[in-house]
Amino acid sequence: MKNIILIFLLFFISQIGTCQEDLENCFRVDDLSVEDRNYRYPFDKASKILFTSFDDDLKKLDLFEYERDEEQERYVVGEIMQIYFAFLKKNKSKYNPEMFNEKVELSETQKNEFTDLIYNFGNNHKDALLRWGANCYRPRNAILFFDENNQLFEFIEICFECNRYKKDSFKVDLNINCGEKLSLLKDLFEQAGIEYGIKKQL
Repeated sequence: MKNIILIFLLFFISQIGTCQEDLENCFRVDDLSVEDRNYRYPFDKASKILFTSFDDDLKKLDLFEYERDEEQERYVVGEIMQIYFAFLKKNKSKYNPEMFNEKVELSETQKNEFTDLIYNFGNNHKDALLRWGANCYRPRNAILFFDENNQLFEFIEICFECNRYKKDSFKVDLNINCGEKLSLLKDLFEQAGIEYGIKKQL
């Protein structure tokens, strides 16, 4: 009798885990065409999209004339990146490619995979779990959008470790409508060849 109860409990627990996983998973919920996806902002304006990584190097603070406290020799992971992106938010013409460790310009195929993930994948279950990030934020990666004049006009900074991100403006979004979407985006970064923040954390 005890064995039967134990088997039942184990089965019940496994079903709960499976159910929660189903509520977090992303699957195809729409079938917007490439044309429809590219018609939406910021893709309608972007002539170039970069996947990037950014490490914390004190020397970078000097590259954008940040007046730092000379006595502060250490910054927490992701802090310098946040300082730089706050600077860019005020003046995007100050974009400096040397600030980034890795930069991969997306091909049309990669761009299509990116927009497909954003707009066509989600979880339309009424109890879907979005898996909001941990109470931390240590960004190491970003997506940069450039216009036809090669000027930066939008960005999204990402902390894959904490499953969180910050947008440059309310007009751009990753459409996080399922718990594993950032994990799937991380896979796209890895496939593009980005290592820092993806495979390497330090």
